[in-house]
Order: sequence, then structure tokens, then C-alpha cells
Amino acid sequence: YTARCGADLGDGRCRVDLGNPARRGSGTVSALEGTSLFAAGGLGSFAGGLFSEGRLTWTGGANAGVSVEVKEHRIVAGAVRLSLWQAMAEPIAPGDAFTVTAGCDKTFATCRDRFANALNFRGFPHIPGNDFVISYPAPKTSGGGGTPGFFGT
Repeated sequence: YTARCGADLGDGRCRVDLGNPARRGSGTVSALEGTSLFAAGGLGSFAGGLFSEGRLTWTGGANAGVSVEVKEHRIVAGAVRLSLWQAMAEPIAPGDAFTVTAGCDKTFATCRDRFANALNFRGFPHIPGNDFVISYPAPKTSGGGGTPGFFGT
């Protein structure tokens, strides 16, 4: 049992349609900023963060056909930046084309608010976290009369 969802975004248990144009984009590399960081053209109509933890598939360039996870999708000074979790086998070059699908951090709030998919959430969002194990009752500290005790009694 975990608080996060056990399904993968778009799979048969999740049922989010990643073919929906609101959750899928096509673009090209406009400028390299690092081994796995680049500015992307063609994604300006999407909100920042939508493609974070999503999947990018190269459709052109030396890495054509290869898919990789997106670490972060940001908009900085009006320019779209994509950071990948790993470096590609072949160098990324300006003009390389790709498609990218939305990502999910597997929290109930994202499932409910971004994808309107709470019915298919496969986690346990109300399960106590690790801090529950080390918690203890605290004495009542506020006034209010009566004998001080635990749990506000």
C-alpha cells in the first residue's frame, strides 16, 4: 500500500487518453543548453510542468525512435525548456524533432485536478506517512479550564 498511484499514466488501469491533443505535443530542439537540457520550439501553448515526468520520443535526428523520460518541463522568460532524466546515446542537435506526452507525479491531487481521473486512482492517498510511526500524543497546551490532559481533554 502506498499513497501514490500504482498505475502508469495512460495505461489500461489509468485510462487517461494520452492521444488527446491537450496532453500531447510535437516540437523541435531550438537550442542546446546541456547534455540533456534544451530549449524547445512548438510547445509554447502548453502550461509549464505538463510534460514533467512525461515521455519524449525522438521522431527526427540521430536518436529517432528512442524514448526517454522528461525530468522537468519549465517556461523560462517565455522559452520552453525540457530537461531529460538521462543523456541520449547520440548527441542532441538543434532541429531534432520529437513528440512528448503529459506526465504525472502519481499523487491524488494531480490525478483529480489535472486529469479529472480520481475514479481510476490506484493509490491510497489517506494512508499515514512515515511521520505517523514516530508521533505521540501531545499534552493540551491551551487554556480553557478543566484538568490538562492529552488530546484536548
